[in-house]
Amino acid sequence: MMDRIPIEDYAGPFKRRTRRFRLRYLLLPLVLLGVIFLFMPDGKSGSEMIPPRGKPLGSRDLVHIDENVIRSHGLTIDPDLQRFVAETASKYKLHYGAMVVMDAHSGAILAMYGKDVHGEDCRVCLKANHAASVFKIVTALAALENGFSPGSVFTYTGGAHTLYKNQLVERRDRWTADITLADAFAKSNNVVFGKIGMHRLGESPILLAAMKLGFWKSSLPEVDAEPSTLYLPEDPYALAELASGFNRKTKITPLHAAQMAAAAVNGGRLVTPRLVRGSQPEAAQVMSPKTASMLADLMQETVRSGTLASEFRSARSDRVLKDITIGAKSGSIDGDDPPGRRNWFVGFALDEDTGNAISIGCLLVLNERFWIQADTFSRLVMHYYFSRSRVQQARS
Repeated sequence: MMDRIPIEDYAGPFKRRTRRFRLRYLLLPLVLLGVIFLFMPDGKSGSEMIPPRGKPLGSRDLVHIDENVIRSHGLTIDPDLQRFVAETASKYKLHYGAMVVMDAHSGAILAMYGKDVHGEDCRVCLKANHAASVFKIVTALAALENGFSPGSVFTYTGGAHTLYKNQLVERRDRWTADITLADAFAKSNNVVFGKIGMHRLGESPILLAAMKLGFWKSSLPEVDAEPSTLYLPEDPYALAELASGFNRKTKITPLHAAQMAAAAVNGGRLVTPRLVRGSQPEAAQVMSPKTASMLADLMQETVRSGTLASEFRSARSDRVLKDITIGAKSGSIDGDDPPGRRNWFVGFALDEDTGNAISIGCLLVLNERFWIQADTFSRLVMHYYFSRSRVQQARS
């Protein structure tokens, strides 16, 4: 990541907004507290849930999830799918990563596999890591809820994947290019999303959208799962960094990533992930069905013509995936612990004939030698899941 220019050394429009920006920063906690009760999930509370079947589930039980663990604890995990994910990770010599597959409608976790530098540990799925451009899903939701549409036009200057301060100045010259929100999302344009956050939205709508999508809250009631977190921006440039995902402070878990993707294909309902059979499904309506449809369109455009188009081009002629609607967001950023490039795939796959839909949160950390990336891994999982699903439907 590039070095940041000290805000006091930049003689642009930032200084003039400092006092007003600080005032809004002080008011943010009150704004967030005022809306938190608007998004309580419907359904039963944790104390009213049907008691889980099997032995009580502890964090240590999730290190290695096999058929014995699934059976003894009554997990929602699909043994065959879990085995396929584990075997694929082994085949491609996965260095560090996590794969979560969730039923987009019920929240049932169908597969949850993780590996750290010491070996298999499925709890990696519950640990937060650098979100990178995955956070553009949050900013896109905020933009859609504040009057913008996939066809709304924005401008940018310079490279789409950099975020220099002079790129954030609102101007038009011979180097200025126009781009729609759909294309900016699909191609992961940092400048456009930085300008949306800084000039069009401000911090409150973005933080509210993050809250709606489950930030600051554990995604899994049955065991301890780290919440996804972000920071309150201290200046306009930090807000642009937040809105575009161009920072190492915003963090998200693979499980929460799958949960967010499900909302786009679930009519705007954010379902609570479930790992234990018998627990009552919960969901909160966090966006209107119309907004969810537009967000799904943005994610589908990413697969059709954006950063994931190359990987999923073959899906158009694939005997299984050609009839599946796929939407996603990619993301990448370098980081430490462990060192390597964070490589994200966050998306959904929907069989419109049956209504069957899954969501995926996949994070891989790529070292100097890697055999597979998150988009390929996710495509293989989609193919396996829906090919088997169709065989089962044919038998019935």
